[in-house]
Amino acid sequence: MALFWGYFSRFSSLASSLIIMPFALANFTEAEFSLWMIFVAFYGLIVVFDFGLSSTFSRQMNYVLCGAQTLEKQGVSGEFDKSNINYALFSTVIDSAKFIFLIIAVLTTLILAIAYFFYLETVASNSGLNIQYEWLLYSAAVVINIFCLLYNALFFGTNNVASIYKVTSYNNIAFFIVAISMILNGYTLIAIAVARVVSAFVYFVASKYEINKYKMLQGYQSVNFDKVKPTLFKILPNASRIGIVSLGNFMLTKISILIIAYYFSASDSATYSLALNLFTILSAVSLLYMTVVTPSLNRAMQEKSYQTVKRLQGRVRLVSMLMVLLGCIGISIIGPFLLKLIGSETSLPELPSLLFFSLMILLDVNRQISMNFIAANNHVPFSKAIVLSGCITLLATIALFELGYQHFILPIIIQIIVQSAFNNWYWTVVEKRTLKEMAVNAA
Repeated sequence: MALFWGYFSRFSSLASSLIIMPFALANFTEAEFSLWMIFVAFYGLIVVFDFGLSSTFSRQMNYVLCGAQTLEKQGVSGEFDKSNINYALFSTVIDSAKFIFLIIAVLTTLILAIAYFFYLETVASNSGLNIQYEWLLYSAAVVINIFCLLYNALFFGTNNVASIYKVTSYNNIAFFIVAISMILNGYTLIAIAVARVVSAFVYFVASKYEINKYKMLQGYQSVNFDKVKPTLFKILPNASRIGIVSLGNFMLTKISILIIAYYFSASDSATYSLALNLFTILSAVSLLYMTVVTPSLNRAMQEKSYQTVKRLQGRVRLVSMLMVLLGCIGISIIGPFLLKLIGSETSLPELPSLLFFSLMILLDVNRQISMNFIAANNHVPFSKAIVLSGCITLLATIALFELGYQHFILPIIIQIIVQSAFNNWYWTVVEKRTLKEMAVNAA
């Protein structure tokens, strides 16, 4: 059942974006579509602000419910007693998560308010739009989802994996039903905002239902903050590396949409955002097989089964790279025709620009395959390199725009150059080196 809901949740997540896209393209003006893509970029803050915390908290819950009597900053506890679950420690982990995600939700509220008054209001007014109610609703949805990261940690931490997939599926279905219904009735950005709030509320209610149904809080009792602090000091360092990678990925992708919207017209911004969104979806679809195979790859790594690791990784690269290659060809050749067919006001860039997008996403998928392989060996050495590349790309893009180099494909070219200087080849070399070491050890 967990496997079914896992596939369905991923399908519904991708489908919600793909299904809404034609309706939006046919009914939104270029300015409205550009602003929607900015909204989508800010929605990505949920992953950034999680900063690896939900996976870290869930891992600590796993340890405690397996019998760990203490928590460690690194590694696992040496004090285990499977017959005696330390519910006091379990309660401390949950209250630590509640405290952290509440703080993050408050900070997110402030950041989204600042983003509106110092950025979005100007971008919207330049296009003759007033989006204060849309942004208020959309921000509420983001904040609710930030707090719901606590439930994600609880689902994984108590080994109720099917629950998070079910809740995510309900969330996605609610989103595209409400959004499409409202768009067909003549609403535009407000349709997206209302749909996000409704889906966030569905996520919250469904999470509560699943938690009560499966008694995930059995043995939990609230503890005072003095007991929470030591747990936080042990847990927070473990989340930083994963969080840095999320931040770097956000800087490399989503922030460019905000920059383009600031420096270029609504038409150019919409064109860039549409292309980037389509290629980002393509990347996610291409890496689905890798995501499914990763648990098997992790086990094979732990068992030091070289032949299995080699076979799985080879299959992942073949399937993922073939899918992304075919997808790039499809978007570049068939995409413009389909947009004309649905009467879209927003167009894709010219073919030369689409080739740069294609090259970027091909290199990105190959890099992610290599980094996933390295992480399967319980090693995350690439966090600093990713965030450094993000910073360099961001600063170089702004600097060149300020110097007068005004072409919206520039962020893509800069990203290709910066990533190819190190990340696009180095982690693949590390992957091959690791495979050779495993082959030698297996011989």
